[in-house]
Amino acid sequence: MNKILSQRFATSPRLELQHGDWLKQGMGAKTVKFDIGQGGLPPEVNWEDKAAAIGLIKSKTGKALASLLVWGDNELYDWSESFDDVVNHLAANMIKYCLEDDRGAPKSKYTLNELAYKMARMTLHFELYNLWPLYSVEGRLLFSGINMSASSYSQIWSKYQEKMLHDLDYLIGFINQDVDNYRHNLTLANS
Repeated sequence: MNKILSQRFATSPRLELQHGDWLKQGMGAKTVKFDIGQGGLPPEVNWEDKAAAIGLIKSKTGKALASLLVWGDNELYDWSESFDDVVNHLAANMIKYCLEDDRGAPKSKYTLNELAYKMARMTLHFELYNLWPLYSVEGRLLFSGINMSASSYSQIWSKYQEKMLHDLDYLIGFINQDVDNYRHNLTLANS
C-alpha cells in the first residue's frame, strides 16, 4: 500500500471507533504469557479479548467494518472479504432507497445494481482513506470507473452517496455500542 495512502487510512471522523485504540493495542504478534492470572490477580485483557469484542459484534456488516478499521492498515491482512461485505450492504441499501424514491436505472450504460455497486465501492474507499477533499466530483467518478457526467451525478445520484455515508455512521454506532457492552461485561467479569 502506498505510504501516503496508508497514513490516511481510517482517519475519517465518521469512521472513528470509540474504542479503536483499545482494539488495536496489542493486536500484533507478541510473546505468549503463560502465567496470566496466577497469584490471585485477575487475568489481564489480551488480544484474544479484543478479537472477541469484534467477533461478538451482532451485525455481520458491522463486524466486517470493524475488522477493516482495526486490521485494514496491516499489509498482511487480506481485507477484500470484509470490504466486499460492507460494499454489498451499502449497495443493497442504495437499491432499496432508489425503489422507495421510484428512481430507476440511470440513462447511462449501467443497471441500477451495477451503479449501486460502483457507488458503494467509491463511497467506502473514499471514506476509508478520507479522500473526499482531494477529488472533485468528476475526479471521484473517473477514479471509481463511473462513466457519468458530474452534473448528473451531483443532481440525481449524490443523495444516495449521502445515504450510504449515513449508513456507515449508523454501523459505527452499532459497533461502538457492541464493543462498549463487551468491555463493560469484561470489566465485570475481571473484578
